[in-house]
Amino acid sequence: MNKFKRYRLMVWELAFSDFRMRDQGTALGFLWTLLYPLIFFFILYTIFADWMKAIKDFPLYLLIGMVQWGFFAGATTATITAIIRYSNFIKSISFPKECIVFASVLAVMFSHFFELIILIIFLFIIKGYVTVYVFFLIPLLLLTLYLIAGFSLLLSLIGVYFADMTRIWSLLTTMGFFVTPIFYSVDMLSPTKQYLIYLNPMTHIIQATRELLLDCKIPQLDGLLYVFIMATVLIVVGYILFKKFEGYFVEKIQ
Repeated sequence: MNKFKRYRLMVWELAFSDFRMRDQGTALGFLWTLLYPLIFFFILYTIFADWMKAIKDFPLYLLIGMVQWGFFAGATTATITAIIRYSNFIKSISFPKECIVFASVLAVMFSHFFELIILIIFLFIIKGYVTVYVFFLIPLLLLTLYLIAGFSLLLSLIGVYFADMTRIWSLLTTMGFFVTPIFYSVDMLSPTKQYLIYLNPMTHIIQATRELLLDCKIPQLDGLLYVFIMATVLIVVGYILFKKFEGYFVEKIQ
């Protein structure tokens, strides 16, 4: 129990340290964390607002998609270089190296927390109310973290051996932005394309968020169950591979 507590505290300390280093040291850096998704939001809204009039509450619809996708893309991208960034720390102290990966995810989650606050403020301004369903964002956030952790274990391992993995993943997340229903509705697509879109776990996370905040109802659980199963598979496979190659990449960064 003491060992678990020590490593748990280590993860939180590393996460706060990473958060402070990620442009949070100044007021401008902190504001940029909040302004960047808003600027991107206004650009997309200006472009697609006239085309997406059929979507109810399109400004909130778009903002929800951007916030949730931004969290996934940002957190997974950050973990690719996590092991390399903390190479000196890894070489000097003996501890489970996956702590570095989880700390990197939590660091991005801190920024995501402020984005969710802005989202809720926008919800109140536009709709005029906020329902109790907003509290269901907490278990949904935990599920998203679970999914991200699974991807991150694999990405952080690959990132040690392939220096170009950050560029590759950046390309993949850019493509993922367009194959995720962020600025359009799945109903607009053909059945075949809908099937492909629903294979994307973030589709279910984003739609569940919209159901909670816009429709004020409990999300469909079958989609979230699919996300949970996929995340569990990724966690198990990622953890096994991570521990298997842990000794090799420790030697590689020395």
